[in-house]
Amino acid sequence: MKKENEKILITGGAGYIGSVLTPTLLDKDYRVTVLDNLMYNQTSLIHHCSNPNFKFIKADVTDYSFMEKELPNYDIIIPLAAIVGAP
Repeated sequence: MKKENEKILITGGAGYIGSVLTPTLLDKDYRVTVLDNLMYNQTSLIHHCSNPNFKFIKADVTDYSFMEKELPNYDIIIPLAAIVGAP
């Protein structure tokens, strides 16, 4: 059951799966934060920047000190970050 103002973090969310999942979650009124290092200079989520329920953080999941501070801010974490062979 969805809680009001539920906050979701999608790591690696600028990739293909994240770019499909993000609008679906936004349509269901979730507060979505995408964290991605933009290794391949993706712009797939740029049109969501005007949505007040969307936030983008340019960072790397391997930055342990940053992630340790950031993770407690979310109700749900969807781990999609990975290094792939092609964008």
